[in-house]
Amino acid sequence: MLQKAFVLALFLAASPFLSPAQECKLKFSVAYSDGKTIEVGLTPEQKKMWDHDAPKKFKGMCLDDKTPDIIILWNQGLTGSELAKASVDSVNVVLSTGQRPTTTTTNSSVTSAYHYVRPSSQVRGKADYFILDTSKTPYAMIHQGEGYQDVPRDVKTGVDRSVNTSDLASTVPDPAAALENALKWLKKDKKI
Repeated sequence: MLQKAFVLALFLAASPFLSPAQECKLKFSVAYSDGKTIEVGLTPEQKKMWDHDAPKKFKGMCLDDKTPDIIILWNQGLTGSELAKASVDSVNVVLSTGQRPTTTTTNSSVTSAYHYVRPSSQVRGKADYFILDTSKTPYAMIHQGEGYQDVPRDVKTGVDRSVNTSDLASTVPDPAAALENALKWLKKDKKI
């Protein structure tokens, strides 16, 4: 009798370790590409989101870098980059010389301490994601999307330093939001 109770207790203690493998309906991997190299794994923000939300929101999905069914490939970008570059070039001339270029009619001004840069809704920072199905050769892209956060509307830039294109963006890339959006889409599409 004692031996049966011991075996039952051992089985019940081991069942939490066995259940995640049995509940895994979709294995996925996450990778970042800068256009030259690919890094597999989660960022600290993505890991925090995954650890917090996986048990509640994404049951049936599990991370598996060795044999994934799906790869979520993401990168960071800027839409409206041509507009941002032209604006940044103009602002940097104003900041460095104190004189407005004659070819532009920007409503910018340089004060004694700060130059206020107003983000444009046409310039957006974002984390793009692409969902790849590994059952096809070559891997087929089955969905794409993005993740971002709004940024404060005013950016103070000291006169002694230059402006960069991200100062003009109305949003910033959010890799955790991109991963969450990808997982929500997979959950809905694969009915997990």
